[in-house]
Amino acid sequence: MNTRLKLSSLWLSLWILIAQQQQVQSFSAINQDGVIINRQTALKYIVASPIIWSQASQIAQAKVSIKPDAAFQSLIAARQELNTASKYLSTKDYEGLKDYLSDPSLNINNYEENAGVLLASKQLDAESKKEIGTIRRYGVGADVIIMFGSVKSELEEEEANFVSVSKSLKRCMDALDEVIAICKSNGF
Repeated sequence: MNTRLKLSSLWLSLWILIAQQQQVQSFSAINQDGVIINRQTALKYIVASPIIWSQASQIAQAKVSIKPDAAFQSLIAARQELNTASKYLSTKDYEGLKDYLSDPSLNINNYEENAGVLLASKQLDAESKKEIGTIRRYGVGADVIIMFGSVKSELEEEEANFVSVSKSLKRCMDALDEVIAICKSNGF
């Protein structure tokens, strides 16, 4: 597998060469091990490269089909998770909060995906979609992402700033409340 990963950059380079010289029907190159690689072999590895990369990097699979109602329920659960997170602040248990928020199964960690499902649904009107927005198109949804990122970032610091963490968490909760209110006004 490692040999294939090392060779995949060579295959990508060869693919670029092939693309640039489409008129050339045959060519050969010698890889680092002294093996002669012809056009046909290069094309086989180019086709296999995405498979090799996905096996090696163990990319998390996106949820294939999230229903808008399930995405909305995930936002409600994310809000409850933020309430739980705020309890760590009252005891100034930053390590506990950091561990809690790093759990990938938390709904708040999947906010962007769930918000994307809601924004793609036909249940939200155009004005509501603009109000929520995304990280690319500013709105209260972007506030959720930015403020949650700020909380996690501050917790990564050697000495977390209690005031900064609590302000960012409060703003994140407020922004998520707005997103939920917008969704509720559209029948969720």
